[in-house]
Amino acid sequence: MNKILNTFVLGSTLVLAPFSASFAACGLGNEIWGDNGSFGKKALASTTNVLTYKGISTTFEIFGCGPGDNIFKTVSNEKVRYYASQNLDHLAAQFARGQGEHLDAIAYLIQIREEDLESFNTLAQANFELLFSHDKITADEMLFNLKQLMIKDKTLSSYVEV
Repeated sequence: MNKILNTFVLGSTLVLAPFSASFAACGLGNEIWGDNGSFGKKALASTTNVLTYKGISTTFEIFGCGPGDNIFKTVSNEKVRYYASQNLDHLAAQFARGQGEHLDAIAYLIQIREEDLESFNTLAQANFELLFSHDKITADEMLFNLKQLMIKDKTLSSYVEV
């Protein structure tokens, strides 16, 4: 029985390690096995992370995982880009007014907290000319401008990955 278990662990390590190299950066596996740079320890850490649902570590930012390791934050950035590209005209009108359901939706996708929503809407309205600087502006350009403004804002800078 012990031989079967060892074979399973070794086989899992060899099969999963190449596909889960990114999982070794943080998580329970890294806490247990450490990371001294050797392939064996990285493979064990990666395999342990896969088998112990690294998503829990990244979601709750435990076992050495930080905000940058959370794949859901990356996914939400893609959702923001997609939403902005599909609703750019509506966003332009509502950024100009500083209110509206599309503006609320983009704030929701950026994960702006309720207490910071007024600051976000004010920033959008006050900087409309910069956010929509020309008629042919793309969603990516507008979002880049928005990010730059948010970085400079004391209240909203915490929502932006630099």
